[in-house]
Amino acid sequence: MKNLIEEIKERKIRKWLAIYISTAITTIGVTHLISMRYNLPDFIFDFVFFTLLFGVLGVIVFSWFHGKEGKQKFKATEIILQSLLVILLLITLYFKIDFSGKPKKELNDKVIAVLPFSNFNETNESEFIADGITEDVLNQLSKVSDLKVISRTSVMKYKNTDKNITEISGELGAGSILEGSVRTFGNKIRIVGQLIDANNDIHIWSETYDRELEDIFDIQSDIAERIAAALHAKLLPTEVEQIREKPTDNLEAYTYYLKGRHHYYNYTKEENEKSIELFKKALKVDSNYSLAYSGLADAYSQKVAKYWEPDSWIDSALILSKKAIELNPNLAEGYKSLASVYQAKEENDLAYTNYKKAIDLNPNYWSALLNYGQMKMFGGHSDEAIYWMTRAVELAPNYVMGNISVSMAYKDLDCYESAITWAKKAINLEPNHTYANIHLGELYLNSGDFKNAEKYFNQTIEIDSNAIFGWFLGARIKAVKGEHKKAIEYFDKYLKITKTDPEYFYAYSLIQIGETDSAKIILDEELLDYTDYFNKSITYSNFNYLAFAEIYSIINDKENAFIWWKKAIDKGYIDISRIKIYPYFNNLKKEPKYKQLLSLMESKIDSFKATTENTYPDYFDCK
Repeated sequence: MKNLIEEIKERKIRKWLAIYISTAITTIGVTHLISMRYNLPDFIFDFVFFTLLFGVLGVIVFSWFHGKEGKQKFKATEIILQSLLVILLLITLYFKIDFSGKPKKELNDKVIAVLPFSNFNETNESEFIADGITEDVLNQLSKVSDLKVISRTSVMKYKNTDKNITEISGELGAGSILEGSVRTFGNKIRIVGQLIDANNDIHIWSETYDRELEDIFDIQSDIAERIAAALHAKLLPTEVEQIREKPTDNLEAYTYYLKGRHHYYNYTKEENEKSIELFKKALKVDSNYSLAYSGLADAYSQKVAKYWEPDSWIDSALILSKKAIELNPNLAEGYKSLASVYQAKEENDLAYTNYKKAIDLNPNYWSALLNYGQMKMFGGHSDEAIYWMTRAVELAPNYVMGNISVSMAYKDLDCYESAITWAKKAINLEPNHTYANIHLGELYLNSGDFKNAEKYFNQTIEIDSNAIFGWFLGARIKAVKGEHKKAIEYFDKYLKITKTDPEYFYAYSLIQIGETDSAKIILDEELLDYTDYFNKSITYSNFNYLAFAEIYSIINDKENAFIWWKKAIDKGYIDISRIKIYPYFNNLKKEPKYKQLLSLMESKIDSFKATTENTYPDYFDCK
């Protein structure tokens, strides 16, 4: 080691490197400035950077062979080493640099992401204030129709992140990033905000607000208006009015409301109960606080939708939602809460009306957009659904179920390549998301790719061996392949977990292995259940009509099978690939009516595609 150090000194390698590195840094800096000033193609800077980087190794080799006093000849070893460096440089340039000269696609500066504001207080107890202000500023900006505002769901994933602005903006598709901090001391608050042009990493607006806590709403409104001005967004008079409107004059009520929202977003039964108590406290302090009524309505709805509590909570949510709207007829959150209630009560027309009202009041209300699109899809209008759900995903790009929903709509329109692309986006976001894997497996099953269907079934079970619909997918794969004993085994696992009665899928496989008596008992029960459901005029998705048709087909009642299949189509059922691949209509395939109904489905699909392409060309990409 001592000899090596002496050699380095004697050959003046450090001196050579010092001169080279200082020259290289200057060259890189000048190249960067010129590239920025004259908007030169990215590959020019990249070429200079990588060449100079490899030059460091070249200088070491050169100084090793030529650093001693006196003239040294070129040796074969040096030539080989330098040649290898040149080859490595060329390989690096080939794989790392785009020489096409095409300008990098700029992100739209009117798409803005409000990153979680940092909590600069010493304790985490006031974390809810920073999170609440983040969401309130986001909500104020959402009222500006000329802006696209990335959802809270997507931006909160970047709380305490190590990622830089370029990475975040690229992942969210946002050309503008707002970041900030919050600090409270006594009755005072300091909010610092800065707006960054993500394309150039340039600050285009910043402000520090030192105010009384009671001025919090004025600060939020001012931030929203200043950002809109900085981005040259058009502000309508009604939008200015909404932005400047104070939700409450009571700071204590606002604090309770922020805490309630903070707990609500944790999405557990226990946290939901905490949010209910806090929303109630907010209303006790300010009985005219419309947002608190809406928040309480959402929490009550969650009790039923997520935590399987009695339906009576939906009736309470209905009253609270209407109260919120009565107090503030321009409250988008109130209409969205009311729409969710009507959706749960299967009063679809009223749900549509109120979702649309929420969207009209807040064009960036991503969850209202998504729910509205999902209702359109399940109501047999996947052509319209794609537009609304894609808009939602633009605002919430990291929401897995949003990507899956768009995938489902493309599946309905027989655009399986597009459907698979969207499903893979969902899995890329959360590789261990069970339903994302199940959905992709179903897509491959419907398109006849059994190998990939089984791959994603196996992947699902590896993630969660009790994944209910994972075993259901596996059973259907085996049934379609004609492996009915294995299908029954998987159905049994599904039934054991769900503790439900066997369905007609199970009965079909029983028939195929000769257990017709057991199958008949199941099918008779299914017929009675479906007949009872439809006699009660319960609103169902169009799939339920198809299910009834498949039951009739399995018992070889072809007339009723065709009648209910036609009803399913009339209700908007158009998943033609599933019809073709599943075995439940096998005994109908030789009938003329079978081809007629397939033809009807194909014509409806073509009509839907044409309508979507003409009406929403920027939101439709069928492959």
